[in-house]
Amino acid sequence: MTTPATDDSALIAAYRQGDDGALSSLVERHQTAIYRLALGVLGSPHDAEDAAQESLIAMFRSLHAFRGESRFTTWLYRLTLNTCLKRKARARPDAPLSDEDSRAIPDNPGRGPDAEASRRWLREQVGGFLAALPNAYRVPVVLSDALDLPASEIAGLLDLSLPAAKARILRGRRQLRGHIERHCQEAGLTGWRELLV
Repeated sequence: MTTPATDDSALIAAYRQGDDGALSSLVERHQTAIYRLALGVLGSPHDAEDAAQESLIAMFRSLHAFRGESRFTTWLYRLTLNTCLKRKARARPDAPLSDEDSRAIPDNPGRGPDAEASRRWLREQVGGFLAALPNAYRVPVVLSDALDLPASEIAGLLDLSLPAAKARILRGRRQLRGHIERHCQEAGLTGWRELLV
């Protein structure tokens, strides 16, 4: 049985020997994770699509330089992060969340359709709350929670010590929860605490 890392290595070797289908397989395998990472960093689906495409083009252009000193996904995520952070630096600052963007959460969410609608609302809003976090916390949280990477890999990706990576993930999650709590309290919404479980 092969592992994803072994499969990536085999696909890279095949591509370097002229198999263009291997490159297509690499793209198909990683495009969803790249998009998720870009969306988490940039906050906009449109910008995330553009950044994901830029990242895949950059991967194609520099795949010959990949030496295999780290896992391919680590290299690819770092390339994606750099692309996103460059785009973010060129873009205008994030617009603050407005009260008009929010929708009321039912007072008693329960387990029925209202509860599902409330959960959907909260998931949609989390993207905005995530965008409000500084990069130092947003990126580790996205890597951990959206891509399910272990703290040790996040530390390597971001050139942090393991304790520093864990601390940033924890602080980012706390800040994210704080944004959600503050927004819901200011809007006078009830029933939202059960949705964070």
